[in-house]
Amino acid sequence: MINKQHLAFAFILGLLGLLVNLYPIPLFGNQQLIIGNLFFVIVAIFAGPWYALITALLCSAGLYLAWDSWHMFLLFPLEAIWLGFARRRDVYSLFADICFWLLLGMPIFYLFAELVFELPDSYMTFITLKQGINGMLYTALGSIIVTLLPSGLHIKDRVSTQKRKSFNAQLTYTFTQILTLALLVSAFIFNNNSINQQQIDVKRNLDDSANHLGLATQTFIDNHIRAIDNAARWLSFTDQNTSKWQGLLTKLHQSYPYFISMLIADEQGLITAASPISRLGKDTLNNKSLSIKDRHYFQEAFYNQLSFISPAFLGRGFGNDPIVAISAPLYDSRDRIKPRGIIEGSLNLTKFAQIDERNREYQQQAMVLVDENNLVIYASKSLEMTPLTPLKSSTIGLKYKTSLDMINFNNLSSSSPEFAFSKYVLKNGWSLYVVMPFSPLIKQVEQQYLTTFTILLFAFVTTVLLIQVISGRLTEPLESIAQKFNQWGKDNKALEQLNDSTPLEIYTLSKSIQQSKQALISYQLELEEKVAIRTIELEDANAKLQSLAEKDELTQLYNRRYAESHFPAIHDMCKRSYAALAFCIIDIDHFKQINDTYGHQAGDTALIKLAQLMKAYFKRDTDIVSRYGGEEFLIILPQCNALQVEQHLDQFREQVHQTAIVINESLSINISISAGLVISNAGYINDIDHWFKMADLNLYEAKAAGRNKVISTQLASDD
Repeated sequence: MINKQHLAFAFILGLLGLLVNLYPIPLFGNQQLIIGNLFFVIVAIFAGPWYALITALLCSAGLYLAWDSWHMFLLFPLEAIWLGFARRRDVYSLFADICFWLLLGMPIFYLFAELVFELPDSYMTFITLKQGINGMLYTALGSIIVTLLPSGLHIKDRVSTQKRKSFNAQLTYTFTQILTLALLVSAFIFNNNSINQQQIDVKRNLDDSANHLGLATQTFIDNHIRAIDNAARWLSFTDQNTSKWQGLLTKLHQSYPYFISMLIADEQGLITAASPISRLGKDTLNNKSLSIKDRHYFQEAFYNQLSFISPAFLGRGFGNDPIVAISAPLYDSRDRIKPRGIIEGSLNLTKFAQIDERNREYQQQAMVLVDENNLVIYASKSLEMTPLTPLKSSTIGLKYKTSLDMINFNNLSSSSPEFAFSKYVLKNGWSLYVVMPFSPLIKQVEQQYLTTFTILLFAFVTTVLLIQVISGRLTEPLESIAQKFNQWGKDNKALEQLNDSTPLEIYTLSKSIQQSKQALISYQLELEEKVAIRTIELEDANAKLQSLAEKDELTQLYNRRYAESHFPAIHDMCKRSYAALAFCIIDIDHFKQINDTYGHQAGDTALIKLAQLMKAYFKRDTDIVSRYGGEEFLIILPQCNALQVEQHLDQFREQVHQTAIVINESLSINISISAGLVISNAGYINDIDHWFKMADLNLYEAKAAGRNKVISTQLASDD
C-alpha cells in the first residue's frame, strides 16, 4: 500500500536532488563531484527502496540535463534500491554502499564506459574509482544528515529497526561516518589543489617554451630578412655590371647557408643569376628561359617595392622542396624610383628542426610552425605532419575544468583532449604551437588519486579499529548500568514511546521525542518542474527563430537581411584599417533552363552545392557569403588582397564549372556562374545599394560577354 506521506517526502527530496545535480562540482578535466544523490540516501534510510527509487530517478534527471548521458538512470536507481533493502535488513547505509560499489557499481560503470565513452584506457581506472569514491562521499553525507536530524523531523512510519543496535555499534558507525566524510573531503581538496598547481607549472612551461622558440624563430627569420635587404641595397648601390652579379650572389649565398637557394631576376621576371647554379642549369640561366613573374614574392617586391616574406610553397626550377621566399627590390644606383629587378632567398624549412632540438628540457613537448595560410611549415617528428599540408586541428575541452589550452590534431571530433598547447604569433603572421600530450597529465592525476585513496583506505581501517576499542571502553560501564536498570523496573509503556534506533544500553534510561509531521503538496512541485521545462523549450525556440531570421533555409547561407545589416560595420572596419574591400555578385548561368529541364528539385540541389563550395572557398571569419535572392549570391570580402581577389574568384568560378552536381543515381550536371566584382580601398561610399549597383553592372557585362566569366573593376576612393 502506498504511503502518501512517504511519496510526498520522496518527491520533495527528489526535486531538491534534481536542482543540486544540475550544478555538479567540477574537478579536474571533465570529472565532476555529485552531491545531490545524498537525497535518495536519506529517503532509502527513512522510507525504503521503492520510494528511494523515485527520488533517485529525479536526481538522475538533473544529472541527465547537466551531462546528456543516460547511464545514471541505470546506476543510481539501482544504488537506491540496494540501500533501501540494506536498511530493511539493519545494515548501515555507508557499509552497504561500499559493498554496492565494490560488487556492482564500479564494474557496471566500467563496462558502460568501455562500450559508450570514447576515453583512453588509462583514463578508465581513474573515472571508475572516482565514481565509487563519490558514492561513498554522498552516502556518508546523507547518513550524517539523518544522524543529526532531530527525531521531531523524522517522517511518520519510517522504516523500523528490526534489532536494536548497541551503543558501541552506533558510536563506531557515527565516528566512521564523520571520519569518512572528513577524509574524503580532505583528499578531494588536497588533490584538487595539487592538480591545479601541476597545471600552472605545465602552462608556465608551455608558455616559456613557446616564447623561447617563438623568439628564436623570429630572430632566425629577421636575420635572413635583413640579409636580403642588405644584399639588395649593396647590389643597388654597386656599379658592377649585372653580368658579374652571378659571382657576387654565389659569394653571398656562402655566407647564408640556411638559404636553400638564391636568385636575381630582372624587371621581366627572368632569372639573371642563381645560386647554386648547378640546381638550375647554366643553359637555363643563359637562355633566361625561367620566369618568376607569376610568383607572389616577385610581384610584392617589384610592384609594391617592399621586402616580402611569402607563405610556404613548393619550389620550381630549383627542385620541389618546400620553401619560404624572402625577396626585396633592386634599383639602379642612379635611379631609386623604379626597380630593375629583385633578389630572393629561399629558406630551407628543415633548418627549423635545429630550433626545435634546443627545446629538450621537457622531452614530451613538440612544436608546429604554420604560415599565415595555416599551412604546416615545420612540425616535430612525433606529430607526423607533412609540410605544406593544412593544419587540421580542433580546440576542445570547453567542458573541462583546466587552466590549460587544449587541442586535437588527430581525432578532431573526440571530446577527449590530445594535447595541451601554447601559441606564439610571429610578426609576419606565422603561428608557432608548442604542444604537450595530455594523457601523461591524466595518468599522473590518476596515480595521485590512487595513492591518496590507498593511504585514505589504510587510515580509514586503522581508525575504525581504534574507534571500536575506545567506544567499547566507554560503553561497558553504561551497559552495566543499563542491565541493572532493566532488573529494577519493567515499565513497557515508557518503552513504547521511545525511538526504535535508541541504543540498547540507554533504552531503559531515556525516552524519545515524538516524530513531527512534514508534508507539502506534490502537485505544486510538479508544476514548478513543468514551468522549468517550458522555459527551456521557449529559449530553444527563440534561438531557432534568431537563426531563421539570419539564415537562408535552403542553402544555410546568410540571407539578404544579414548582409545588408552587417555591411556598414564591415565597411567601417576596412576604412579604419585602410584595407581593401571586395564586393561580388554571383549568378548561376541559365538557371531557369535547369529548372525547366530537370525540375525545381535539381535547381535546389544546384543551389545547395554552390553554397557548399562558397563556404569551403571563402572561409575566413570576416567573409560574408549570402543568398541575395533566387539564384543570385553576394560575397563580401573585407581586408582582402586587391591584387589577388579577381584571380581568387576566377579560380572559384573554374572550380564550380568543373564540379559535377549529382541530381540522382543516373544524372549529374555541370553549371557555370557569372560574377560581377568591384574592389575599393578605404573611404569609398558606405552605401550597399551603390556597391550592389556597380557590381551588378559588371555582372551584366559578364553575361553579355558569354557568361562563365568574372568582370572586375577598381572603384576610386572618396577620401
